[in-house]
Amino acid sequence: MAETSMADWPAMDVGVLRAALDDSSRALSTDLVEAVLSMVRPSVRLTVDGDGRPAGTYGGALPPGVDPPYLDGQPLVLLAQLRCAVLAEILGSAWAFPAEGSLLFFYDDELRDDDRAGRVLHVPDGDAGAGPEVIPALPLTATPDLSAPDLAAAELRPLLYTDAPDLMAVLNELRTALPYAPHQVLGWLDDGYYPDHGGVRPLLQLTAEQGTAWGECVRVAFVVPEEDLAAGRLDRARVTYEVA
Repeated sequence: MAETSMADWPAMDVGVLRAALDDSSRALSTDLVEAVLSMVRPSVRLTVDGDGRPAGTYGGALPPGVDPPYLDGQPLVLLAQLRCAVLAEILGSAWAFPAEGSLLFFYDDELRDDDRAGRVLHVPDGDAGAGPEVIPALPLTATPDLSAPDLAAAELRPLLYTDAPDLMAVLNELRTALPYAPHQVLGWLDDGYYPDHGGVRPLLQLTAEQGTAWGECVRVAFVVPEEDLAAGRLDRARVTYEVA
């Protein structure tokens, strides 16, 4: 899948990142810096009750007429619902999913390692949910963001083999310039949970909030195959976990 270019996404500006790397106390190879910056991806930072555009809720109730998916006879839990129009407006061509309605993200609260333990459904715009809330609804707001690869990313392996110390220095500088996003749409996976099966990209990453109790699991990611992200497919979404 081709990366989204800066021309495709007007809000994407890596100038601040390049300036941070230029100011590094370590002399860094220009070619290495540009190679890493070329991998920076557009993303959306989601914040509970923060500044930005209202984008949905963390948790909440199911919309009327929508039933949860099941795993072995047990209903999956609604973990988030996001407004497609907001994400489409922020991300532009980087968003291949519907530009209307909402995406509902379900997960198995027993955290089972099963292809069916995470589901993403698209539903049309409609009335707010009025059913029981397993996770209390927390308002989410959205702002444009950038996401840089982590050292575990397969795309960085050629650079890791040729210049590991400088690559780690570049990534450390980027982590300073790009503060950690507890909740994020698209971008790169965080370093704690690259799945063994590979070939996937994150659709949504969430950190535990009020009403969730994940034990040693500190973050949940809904991932889709690379080709599905470009095609806007949701039927092969699955969930993976970051464990402390």
